[in-house]
Amino acid sequence: MDYRLSEEEEAFRKEVQDFLGEVLPADWLGVDQDMNNQNDFEEVYQLGLEVRRKLGAKGWLEISWPREYGGQGASMIKQLILEEELYYQGVPGYDQPTFGVCGPIIMQLGTEEQRKRFVPPVARGEVKWAVGMSEPGAGSDFASLKLRAEEDGDCFVLNGQKTWQSGCHMADWCMLYARTDPALPKNRGISTFLVDLKSPGITMRRIVFMTGVSAVDEVFYENVRVARENLLGEKNGGWRAATASFALDRFCGFQEILRGKRDFEWLVRYCQETQVNGHLLARDPLVRSRLAEMAMEIEVGYDMGQRLNWKVTQGMEVATESCQMKVLGARILQHLANLGMQIFGLYGQLDERSQWARLKGRIAHNYLGSPGWSIGGGTSEVSKNFIAAVGLGLPRM
Repeated sequence: MDYRLSEEEEAFRKEVQDFLGEVLPADWLGVDQDMNNQNDFEEVYQLGLEVRRKLGAKGWLEISWPREYGGQGASMIKQLILEEELYYQGVPGYDQPTFGVCGPIIMQLGTEEQRKRFVPPVARGEVKWAVGMSEPGAGSDFASLKLRAEEDGDCFVLNGQKTWQSGCHMADWCMLYARTDPALPKNRGISTFLVDLKSPGITMRRIVFMTGVSAVDEVFYENVRVARENLLGEKNGGWRAATASFALDRFCGFQEILRGKRDFEWLVRYCQETQVNGHLLARDPLVRSRLAEMAMEIEVGYDMGQRLNWKVTQGMEVATESCQMKVLGARILQHLANLGMQIFGLYGQLDERSQWARLKGRIAHNYLGSPGWSIGGGTSEVSKNFIAAVGLGLPRM
């Protein structure tokens, strides 16, 4: 494996970095892990819209897609370079459900009519998507979902509930999974629908995290009519889209490590510049030791992420590595949040509203959000079972 970039690819990375230097504020620390800032939500949201439109105007949002769908037909490695810079710098507006899951799955599984209708607006940055998978009784056991879709003429009628839908209150469309045949085995009676979230019969309720941010929703569908042409793939063939979604969503592990890498660099700079009781934190033996351990964890994770990206560019199977990255990414962020709280002491409990907050309250926010990183998108336990069964060939439980 050779992770080195060509001169052209290095030049593209520099071009992306220069672009982000122009569109982001000079004191930008990056959005929080749930892609929001607690008390600057509207400001960050508007910045995200502006950045997304500018990325779309450059044809960068899905740069590896064919030109007829709004991309540039560029290499996958350029797509990965772009994503690495966006996630490392915590850029708002480039969200995983829209650009990392729904857009690619429609490109992969949609009809030509669906591609022409839904894909170019994604590439132009004009729409935001959500994913409707989890339900109150179907989280990691996704195949147990109960939301029903019943045929009625040229439509399907949806009834049921979804939960933990990230950013659904800000989204325009949803890639929704529903049960279309309860008589079939549970993973074979599921279909995938492209649902306009402005449709009559849809109501939402925000879910507030411990951080104080309400970044996800529970969504209720009552007699929501969806045109047959919005069925993605075959009826009862939704498991194919779901497995593709799982594989794409687990790339979040590398995204988490990139965000952790940025926050760690801010933490190191803080220790280099801050004195406690007349002594520089960076000279404290315990602080130095813990920072060194954290640096090793992040470097291992970053190297694994580069290996994962390289395998993607070679067209290799990466399901096991994606699960490994998801588990490792969550663990690294949790370790980093704990370390930041220990270094900041009581100051670590302050959010950005306090004049005494360190790093604009990021450590407090990340510490409160850290338990969810090993749950969202499928628990670490589920990922470990997959790694054991598929990656190591151990018998299934």
